[in-house]
Amino acid sequence: MTSYPDAATGLPQPAPVAAPSRPGALLALVGVAVVSALAAIVDGVLYFVGGRDMALDVAAETIAVITGASADSVKADGGALLEAALDEVQSTLQVRGAMALFFGAVLLLWGLLALRGAVWVRVLVTLAALANAAVALRLATDIEGGTAAIRGIAWLTLVTGLVVVALTWLPAINRYARARKGR
Repeated sequence: MTSYPDAATGLPQPAPVAAPSRPGALLALVGVAVVSALAAIVDGVLYFVGGRDMALDVAAETIAVITGASADSVKADGGALLEAALDEVQSTLQVRGAMALFFGAVLLLWGLLALRGAVWVRVLVTLAALANAAVALRLATDIEGGTAAIRGIAWLTLVTGLVVVALTWLPAINRYARARKGR
């Protein structure tokens, strides 16, 4: 007598369930999420690296509009008003950079975890991509602070964030998630 009851009774044994293959759409989702997240992180770093120079330009232009002087003369004269405006503008730009870094890091984390295709991760990827796109929209349309490079990267972040949301809920990924759950 064997220790396998099915072998002794002659009943057919269940076939092993093959692991479902990962769809290309899921790999595209992860790739685009990583690109979007890294673009947001680069945008945040650019705000921190060039923040003082951008803040100085914005503060000088603002004071020049108020006083009627040129921005170059305001920069050359300096003064307490310029320093106060510079500190205020720089703190605002740092907050924008920090938001870009934070939401980029969150999207990177959830984007990499999306390889499993679980619904709860895809919900979090969607929320992170939408938050990342919202921050990118603010940075891309920022007239006061930011360079052309920051705005360009922000537009890239915005577009890829919306592509992530679209890819997240494709039928192939839904089938893959159901197949993995049923295993």
